[in-house]
Amino acid sequence: MDNLLEIPFLNPVRFYKVDPALLDKYLTRHFEDWKFEDRILPWQQPEEDIQVWQDDDPIKLQFETNFDPIVVQLIDEEGNILIDLVALVGLPNLNRAGWYSYDVEMPLTGITTGCYHVRILAGLDDVFISPCQYISSIPIPGTILHKYWHSHFHKDVMFETGIKFEYRVHAHTKFLEKIKTEERYRNQKHSPSLLNSKSSRAWPIFYGDEFGLSDDKIDLIHEIWSCDFVELDNKSFALVDGKADYTEIEDYPKRGMNFKIEEGINRNSKIFAVSTDTNKKIISTIMVEVSVFGDTGNTGAGNTVPVHNIQNE
Repeated sequence: MDNLLEIPFLNPVRFYKVDPALLDKYLTRHFEDWKFEDRILPWQQPEEDIQVWQDDDPIKLQFETNFDPIVVQLIDEEGNILIDLVALVGLPNLNRAGWYSYDVEMPLTGITTGCYHVRILAGLDDVFISPCQYISSIPIPGTILHKYWHSHFHKDVMFETGIKFEYRVHAHTKFLEKIKTEERYRNQKHSPSLLNSKSSRAWPIFYGDEFGLSDDKIDLIHEIWSCDFVELDNKSFALVDGKADYTEIEDYPKRGMNFKIEEGINRNSKIFAVSTDTNKKIISTIMVEVSVFGDTGNTGAGNTVPVHNIQNE
């Protein structure tokens, strides 16, 4: 069987072959095969797709493959290797014999401000590389850190390993909107009476600064909001609906995008606590013997297995 590597689109970094081939017969540079800069049409304004990170944002990645090792590197513009990591084997894919998930967490602490690339070495010949990853040693104004995960396997990602992706992007919110649900009736004299009233807070969130976003980033943002847990700068949010509006300029290859979001935890009070993070949802955890499910860590150990969520079908 051939060696195969799957890089889910939910990863915060997109990867492309270092030297993609384009046959004379097929001239389209498809979205998932060519970088943004290489897909710009001749009459469009040249632009570069740059992803931003602060040096306290770890780059978390997950792959699925039927072979190993998978090596992930951070390299500078000259090709010098600054970080060299071997992806750690995670959980087996129960539906695909011989397939496992591999997780990587790359800390960026101490990296000098500048443009870098993430490189994947898979097997002997295949090399995949990311667009420019701009890492800053100081805070980047006008950005929001997205932390996202799902309660179970979702879009080729085994979230059961405990991985929670992080992604920083230029974005901001605007004026508060109230979402209200009310039940009313009129009595015999036609006087109005209120039976029930509930409300939540919502905001429009605008993605892309004055330069806009590439289609690669827009695609990823849509994928992020498909997860059932999304935090923006450590606070839980959810989409009011999945409809997005776009701002476009003729012959410019980037555009702005906006959604309407509401708080993921709707409360009627502000809660303060000494040591508890009140922005988190309550998650129950139980411990069971490894003999119940088998050793999910592939280590042959006899440790207990944490069960974070029980879903009744």
